Amino acid sequence: MEHDVELYEKVHIAWLYYMENLTQSEIADRLGLTRLAVHRILQKCLQEGLVHVVINHPQVYCTTLGSQLETVFGLRNALVIPSSGDPNVLKRNLGTVSARLVGRYVTNGSTIGVGWGSTMAETARHFERKNYDNVTVVSLLGGMIKSAGNNSYEVALQVAEALNAVCYNYMAPMFVDTPEDREAIQRLRHIQAVRQLARKASVAVIGAGEVSSESTFVKSGVITAAEVEELMKAGAVADVLGNFIDLNGRLVDVELNRRVVGASLDDLAAIENVFLVAGGLRKAQAISATLRSGCVNTLITDAATAEQVLQLNRAL
Repeated sequence: MEHDVELYEKVHIAWLYYMENLTQSEIADRLGLTRLAVHRILQKCLQEGLVHVVINHPQVYCTTLGSQLETVFGLRNALVIPSSGDPNVLKRNLGTVSARLVGRYVTNGSTIGVGWGSTMAETARHFERKNYDNVTVVSLLGGMIKSAGNNSYEVALQVAEALNAVCYNYMAPMFVDTPEDREAIQRLRHIQAVRQLARKASVAVIGAGEVSSESTFVKSGVITAAEVEELMKAGAVADVLGNFIDLNGRLVDVELNRRVVGASLDDLAAIENVFLVAGGLRKAQAISATLRSGCVNTLITDAATAEQVLQLNRAL
């Protein structure tokens, strides 16, 4: 997979340079590289025969899809990888690619906000270990009482360990029992401190959850089947850090949205670099809604899902 990631990157950069006429400096800024690194990769593309008059690799189709997603949703960057019939392989591939891309935006003194879920857990596992100075990792929402590997606390800690960073968590459940409980929790000084850290993040990486009986929320026991039914009746199709939204990316009027403990959509939108990592056809509607919410500017997904997201957008 490491070789494949390097190959996808070469083709992506070649496309931006030769087909979209971006300068090497513009590509470097977009992808978090130096201009010299972009120049060397373009040289390798020529030396290895990837570039003649056209870009000579099937990954071109993925890059074309990425370019369409950028145009349709106003994204800074959309990286599309080949799909896989095995959901576990797809999550691992998405995690490998996203960890590599997000890692480029981490420097000494950075604050990184992280979400939760199985794809996020794969991303956390694939961060390259580096000894940064004064890096902070902060979870962007409360956690589950049951350890499952994809809990927000565990994801944040794993990223922090890879980056030699200090880790901060919302020491509260994802959802509390009443809106009044949330108001009380959010007045606590340590919760306010974590939220302020999250707002200062320069980078955030999140997943997108679908609203169904098969969602991670339901399987983890975080919300009930009755609550899922209420969400669907209200028009919810996705959750972004526990904030449930409709097809147009707007918050739906349900009590769960007043009981979630974590970053709001406005908090996310204020972060300079927000990466959405999600794939699989089951997630297409959730991805489309999340992109429409305006709180992310980079998408990492797979080709079949990208096609479906674009098709859903045309149908709206």
